[in-house]
Amino acid sequence: MIMTQNNEDLELEFYDNIIDFFQNKKFDKVSTEIWKNKTFIKLMKVLERTQNRDLVRNAILIMISLFEDLPADFYNNQGRNSTSLSPQDKETFKTILKSELYNDSLN
Repeated sequence: MIMTQNNEDLELEFYDNIIDFFQNKKFDKVSTEIWKNKTFIKLMKVLERTQNRDLVRNAILIMISLFEDLPADFYNNQGRNSTSLSPQDKETFKTILKSELYNDSLN
């Protein structure tokens, strides 16, 4: 991958590279892991050089979305259904959520 000076070009190159590799289904699991790790290293170097957190975050999110065998919404499958909570547990849960929301609004 050629590193250009323009951040937009660099960003587009990373995204294109990720999508191109994903579309090329010739690679086995080990080769894919090696490619992913090398790409993570390149992204960390770009972050160090450019401080472009959005590029790095978005590239990592794209890679996780395309290459990881996680459900589409991993957190949707966690926890307990609210209908299974007792009334006391629901009130405790509401109190905790209100406290967290209030604390976030102060920051």
